[in-house]
Amino acid sequence: ADLVHSDARLVDETGAEIAASMFDFEHRVRAPGLRGLLYRNNITGMTVLMRRRVVEIALPFPQQSGVHFYHDLWLGLVAAALGGVTLVPEALVDYRQHGANAIGAVDRSDAARPSLMRRLRGLNAMWLRREAASYALARYLAQSVEGRLAEVSAAGGLSHGEAHLKPLRPYLARRRGGATFLADAARLAARKHYGLARIASGFGLVHTGRLVWALRKALGPGMADALEDFDERLYSLSPGVAPRHPALERQAANRAVKFETEIDLRKRPHWVPEFSASAPSFTVLVPTLNPTEIFAGVLTAIDIGVGLAERGYRVAFIATDLPMSSPAASRAFVLRRLSASAPLDVAERIACHCGVRNDTLPAHRDDIFLATAWWTAHVAQELIAAHGYTQHRFRYLIQDYEPNFYAWGPEYADAVASYALPFEPIFNTVLLRDFMQEKGYAIGDGAPLCFHPAIDISRYSTPARPTRQGPRRLALYGRPEVPRNMYAMAIEVLARFIAAEGLGPADLELISVGLRHAPVSLPNGLTLHSRGKLPWEEYPGFLRGLDLGLSLMYSPHPSHPPIEMAASGVRVVTNSFGPKDLSRLSPAIVSATPDAAALTEALRRAWAMGPVTDEDRRIDLRALGLPPSEMLDLLAERVATDLPRHIG
Repeated sequence: ADLVHSDARLVDETGAEIAASMFDFEHRVRAPGLRGLLYRNNITGMTVLMRRRVVEIALPFPQQSGVHFYHDLWLGLVAAALGGVTLVPEALVDYRQHGANAIGAVDRSDAARPSLMRRLRGLNAMWLRREAASYALARYLAQSVEGRLAEVSAAGGLSHGEAHLKPLRPYLARRRGGATFLADAARLAARKHYGLARIASGFGLVHTGRLVWALRKALGPGMADALEDFDERLYSLSPGVAPRHPALERQAANRAVKFETEIDLRKRPHWVPEFSASAPSFTVLVPTLNPTEIFAGVLTAIDIGVGLAERGYRVAFIATDLPMSSPAASRAFVLRRLSASAPLDVAERIACHCGVRNDTLPAHRDDIFLATAWWTAHVAQELIAAHGYTQHRFRYLIQDYEPNFYAWGPEYADAVASYALPFEPIFNTVLLRDFMQEKGYAIGDGAPLCFHPAIDISRYSTPARPTRQGPRRLALYGRPEVPRNMYAMAIEVLARFIAAEGLGPADLELISVGLRHAPVSLPNGLTLHSRGKLPWEEYPGFLRGLDLGLSLMYSPHPSHPPIEMAASGVRVVTNSFGPKDLSRLSPAIVSATPDAAALTEALRRAWAMGPVTDEDRRIDLRALGLPPSEMLDLLAERVATDLPRHIG
């Protein structure tokens, strides 16, 4: 065997037995095989003994973001692909279930399992979406196992035929495989593993649906529209106009569309509040609660809600735009944002709701809303106006000047209109507050709350920089798909800078991080290579290996990379915008007006400067606002008159 694992006895926090067997309690399959591990893992990490080669092949773990997989599953997959996982059926350890476990055991014994009718009623669109998320993770892991073993084999670490990947073929195939999942479902159901049968059947449906979706894209309306577009281009060449044809004109006239497809439905709540809650909550409206779809702005909103829960308030998160793929995964993601010092009962005060699939959601008339984007501000206002909430003003987390995300049009107008609604603002930095004041917006009563970015400066400024030889290294924060990061201008600046300084490969190495893009050829034989998004744990070390940085943001909000680069000892060039001038934070930051000529000159000045000193790396973010924890303390005080606290 390459890996051996055992059963475990389940005990409570006092050591009293809950179940003599974890396998029986969770109704685990004792020998699931390589493919079966991806339906549901049966390996508990604390019971594992493995050969060294499993560890050597398994490390480093594949990247994770959002919905996490666990170490024992990955190790088990590697060992199973090598052909050797063995179960010792005896319970050799105690597994302590104390109520605050990160994962914990799930009772799937006969008494706890739902009836067949309940299982059948659960087969709906939400179930299929959850299975799609699970299938995506399983497919990711299967491809990762195949890729890892291919790398090891290419390096001579495995002999031919030593890896056994045939069970993973349904996950690895581009077209086939759906029937295998459905056959697994039938076999598992025959053995009364109904939960696993549902998972396998869900995988089969998702796998088959992938093919159907691809065929519809290839052969459906998309093809017809493409052919019509091609014909229009032909007729524009000669004779210059399309032919008159009654059948074609009738077809075009009959293509009525629903009005809902022509308007922005994000501005309206999809649910009706049901005033059944026993106490009011601080209700955070976020576009999504799916971990893999959460971006930095949503994460900040989640942290504000979690922070208030730690300070004794009931908090409800409502996903307004995208349905929750897995309520359990969403809740687990939110709870992972709790601080180490959080009270033990804080999780009981946090609720996560899907505002897309549910017709009604529990509410209390004294709820306080926090809007987190311009359209959720409109949602909050409509809920307050239509349903008689006591609080006539909502809190509005303003993290950027959102109208500038759009061309002039309805979205721009709606974003501007959101700033005229009755709200109390919470600004992500004083820079944004000052910009809004310069634009002439009313920004609430009293002193608005402003907090600085949640950047752990010591994570970047404390470690020593390595000694490097060879060409100096410059990193671009390159995100071509995000207009406010001004990728095209950054490329122009690099080309001008290289030409002006007469630099070549012996002088400079160019790296782009952020979003992956094609390599860019620059003057004098230099090439900008993209590394895309870096893993969180590798990011600080990468920054310490840089000499220069170029990070642009055409917005009043300061993006994190210039600050993180400067704290890492990197001389970084960025742009100003209105009241924003990040050079005030540290001499390591060189700021210039957002035009190519000025930024080129700034980059040339940075090139000529000496190394960044340790003093310049110690950045005080208070110039941008209060620390987030202090802002939360003030926010907790301000809502105290309207919300009761529940501190145990």
